[in-house]
Amino acid sequence: MKRSVTLLALCMSGIAFSQQPELVNGFDGFENWVAAETGELPEYWDGFNKDILFGGMTVGTIECIEKSNTDPYEGMYSAKLTSTSIMGGSAVPAILTVGDFVVDWTAQDGEVEGGEAYTDFPTELFGQFKYAPSGLDTGFVSVWFMENGVEVGRGDFHFTETSGGWTAFSVAIDYDAGAAPDSMNVMFSSSNSDASFIPAGTVLEIDAIGFGSYLSIEKLKSKSMRCFPNPTTDKVTIELEKSTSGQVQIVDQKGAVLKSEQFSGDMISIDLLGFPTGMYQLLVTDETGILSETIVVD
Repeated sequence: MKRSVTLLALCMSGIAFSQQPELVNGFDGFENWVAAETGELPEYWDGFNKDILFGGMTVGTIECIEKSNTDPYEGMYSAKLTSTSIMGGSAVPAILTVGDFVVDWTAQDGEVEGGEAYTDFPTELFGQFKYAPSGLDTGFVSVWFMENGVEVGRGDFHFTETSGGWTAFSVAIDYDAGAAPDSMNVMFSSSNSDASFIPAGTVLEIDAIGFGSYLSIEKLKSKSMRCFPNPTTDKVTIELEKSTSGQVQIVDQKGAVLKSEQFSGDMISIDLLGFPTGMYQLLVTDETGILSETIVVD
């Protein structure tokens, strides 16, 4: 599966726990870095440290990712992502991914391709960040899981406010019923602004990232639910496969629990009146595990 990264600014102007696998095979934080097209990148990662190519010729370089030893959260280094001007012109977002970041300089856009082999079911991606946006810029991290090239799991988190000190983030991951992922990808971006204007100087620093809270494939396949209407404006109804009791939670994209209620039965109605427009994670927990679904409030 590919994910497009619009870069118009390129113009020269119940959880069943198991032993926690590594985020990427061999990845040990941001301690090991290797040579890239320009500068260096964390080992096992690709990003926007590229040669600038036009007409088959290298006309310059762009380096958005750097190894920082100023104030790492753990170890000796963190990864610092900076939205950077291209040869004195418009800026591009700093992209860092465990897949392949491919830039088409002629078309002035990019794609994140592939990923890493992965068959487990983490329910969260966690880590530490600092964020210094330029103007009203925002950043994000996306994680997605594929099965035979089709997306079967996903999660997103948006960095929206200035954070000068290390701050924890958590991305809730939602899977399709019956999913059996064979690979995954994680992508960080320093900017999420209108592609026609990426402000230079936005800085996103990340460290101590990993997966946590693993589901077993048996529990993922044996349970299901339906949420409707979705999108919604005022309430959502949850239909479960069988009657049970437990807790239902609504979690925002920053990982904050906005609503938590106890339930009993196979049909649950949750009032969302007054919730801001956006995406939320709905979690249903009983004695057998956790079900999750992404819901959209219009």
